[in-house]
Amino acid sequence: MEIATQAEFDEILSQHNNIQYVDAIFTDLCGYVRGKRFPVLEADKIFSEGVLLPFSAFYLDVLGGVTNTLNLGWTDGDPDGVLVPVKGSIKPVPWDERFLQVLITMRKEQENWGVIEDPSDVDPRNILKKVMAQFQSLGLKPVVAFELEFYLLDKNRDENGKPVPAGGANKTHVYGIPDLDLFGRLFDDINKNCEMQNIPATTASSEFAAGQYEINLKHTDDLLKAADDAAMLRRIIKETSERHGYEATFMAKPFLEETGNGMHLHLSVYDDNEKNIFATSSRYGNKKLHHAIAGFQSTFYDSFPIFIPNRNGYRRIQTKNFVPVNTSWSWNRRDVSLRIPAGSDDAKRIEHRVASADANPYLVLACLLAGLHNGLTNELEPSNKVDFDNTEGADKEADSDMPKNMEQALARFQSSKLLKKYLGKEYLELYTAAKQGESEHIESSFVPREEYDLYL
Repeated sequence: MEIATQAEFDEILSQHNNIQYVDAIFTDLCGYVRGKRFPVLEADKIFSEGVLLPFSAFYLDVLGGVTNTLNLGWTDGDPDGVLVPVKGSIKPVPWDERFLQVLITMRKEQENWGVIEDPSDVDPRNILKKVMAQFQSLGLKPVVAFELEFYLLDKNRDENGKPVPAGGANKTHVYGIPDLDLFGRLFDDINKNCEMQNIPATTASSEFAAGQYEINLKHTDDLLKAADDAAMLRRIIKETSERHGYEATFMAKPFLEETGNGMHLHLSVYDDNEKNIFATSSRYGNKKLHHAIAGFQSTFYDSFPIFIPNRNGYRRIQTKNFVPVNTSWSWNRRDVSLRIPAGSDDAKRIEHRVASADANPYLVLACLLAGLHNGLTNELEPSNKVDFDNTEGADKEADSDMPKNMEQALARFQSSKLLKKYLGKEYLELYTAAKQGESEHIESSFVPREEYDLYL
């Protein structure tokens, strides 16, 4: 990957009037966008010296604390690394004409400016890049498309402090066009803002609950940009909704009685001749597609802390709710975890349905690619196929091996030999420590209201 240059910045700057600030941003372990803001007259240093930030900025917990069971950020003196700007990522900030933004990625050392040969593994973007490299010798190009579900909420909570769907969204009309029209100006602005930042948003639809929507991204073989776009799409949806008087949330399960928010990924693989290796007239796919499904199954439960990164997300995993409760797969069924969508033979692909919408898109995609590579190279065979004509349902029972909470998920994740091979032993240890520290931080931060009701 090449870095953005001063010349690139000057060219973009010349196209916009009244720029006063440049935000240098990245996505941390929890999927939050963070960074530094530079006055435009000082922004040149981003492109000549990089941005100095502590490594710990990448493994802050959901409360913003440096809490991890390895005590990194404390015992090591909280050292800085240098973040360099990503080529092609300088964009206007749509909701404020005074700002530009640029993506930055962490490396370990400042020497050898202009060549990123020493990427830091604390950066989820670099973890994805590491797994992508596994495909270089295979002559294969994975192609991916993200789909993100979210709720629109009123800014005011109810009398119990719980969220309320945005005003007017009081019924469930899945795929209802009037539900989109209800917030038509908001969706118009989301689309315009995506165009300004070259984010290929395509279809939008209302989902299975009042105030719930989904926006899809176009498929691409530029996997780093696909994850960049997913992270930036969430930011655009939240910021644009804020300016329309609403709150957008990607929280996995904001309402116990309603459907949760998922991050679905559609994935296919092309060869050097630009042919989809999954292409076939068979409903259930060819051998290579079967190997890919088996590969996804091989890392499925091991990856749960990445796919479902917060304790709230495990509330989403319920039977008979069109969410994954086992490793089932089939053609054209939404009650399986790995779905082969209906469509043309040449567009044959797999939809991976487990991740929560608040998961880190770089890490989710890295885990999918790890499973894909394992399945294709070892020619694994899938299990747990569900026939399309099955009338009993694929999600009527949860698999007893499936992690039921974050503690179980982290124990399996930390011991995963496959994920250590692809993501690296050090990152598994860092991620586990960060999430364990996060749990301790949350437990010691407040007393839930329900505890007063139960124990006072």
